[in-house]
Amino acid sequence: MKITLNLIFFFLIQFSFSQDDKLDLFIDIDSDEKIESIYFSNFRGNLEYDFSEKTHLDFKNELTEEYFFKVKTPDSLYEKRIWLDQGTFDIKITLESKSLNINVVGSEIFDKIAEYYNGFERLNATNATDEEISKFLFEQLNENIDNPFSYIIGLNIMFKNQSNQEVLAQLMSILNSQPESLKNHYTSGLLIETLKSKLNSGNIKLSDFTFLDHNNKEQKISIEENEYVLLDFWHTACPPCIKDHLEMKTLTESFKQSRVKVVSLSSDQGNRIETWKEYLDANNLPWTNYIEKEINGLTDNLAIRIFPTYILLDKANKIVTYTNSLSDIKSKLEIK
Repeated sequence: MKITLNLIFFFLIQFSFSQDDKLDLFIDIDSDEKIESIYFSNFRGNLEYDFSEKTHLDFKNELTEEYFFKVKTPDSLYEKRIWLDQGTFDIKITLESKSLNINVVGSEIFDKIAEYYNGFERLNATNATDEEISKFLFEQLNENIDNPFSYIIGLNIMFKNQSNQEVLAQLMSILNSQPESLKNHYTSGLLIETLKSKLNSGNIKLSDFTFLDHNNKEQKISIEENEYVLLDFWHTACPPCIKDHLEMKTLTESFKQSRVKVVSLSSDQGNRIETWKEYLDANNLPWTNYIEKEINGLTDNLAIRIFPTYILLDKANKIVTYTNSLSDIKSKLEIK
């Protein structure tokens, strides 16, 4: 079944584009399944559009950004993300053999992102070294330095070099060279704040912070006779955090042998505090568990916005490892 829809969207752009710029989409759909609806929205969620209602839409939008296409059939829901800039584009949506593919003709940012992902796949297929991957990521960062996808690439660089201050400083230097209009894009916030946190954290003075335990009593974190403290920043609405806790329970003896004191710090607030207590009661986690006492606690002080985050400290409160991966902690402690 083939469906052709001609849509015209009008944008008000506030980057280096004039107010006369517009986004014209000419969409061609080819499907081997019956399509019940096609849903289009932007990443921020302030634009939603159902193709079944009408085929023409006028709206104002401020940003070059990421969009979602959702195609619903009687049996399945297919989703795909694409980035679009400004111009007149032919979009080909193909649903074939249970696979949804989208191709855009005429969009510079779409082509650059396709080049990025294709290059990344080639590197993974050839078992490229970390040095080769980092070189590729920085090349792609410079290639996309004038568009907001640069922040997505920056996140990948940051995740791959969490404890390498030299690389993180290089990344920050490049990002600081961007114009203010681009720095204000919604994609920049998470990267810039987390990157600043990693570069400025240095030694964490745990004695400056007070936490609450399960019984609402104030507590301080001390290393005592241990060689390390592993801080686990998490919250109860974080599925990856909870999944990691299951693995951490199996590593209890390994942590003890490595003289590591594990402290989980929940950022749950308001009505989720009771959820946190219920979670602790139900799961019997065999390590120290505290919750942030106030908004301006350690989590906010370090500008941690990605969960889980793990920080391994030595006796001098110096950061040994700063990562979002439990595997990195195991590798540092030589735990298998």
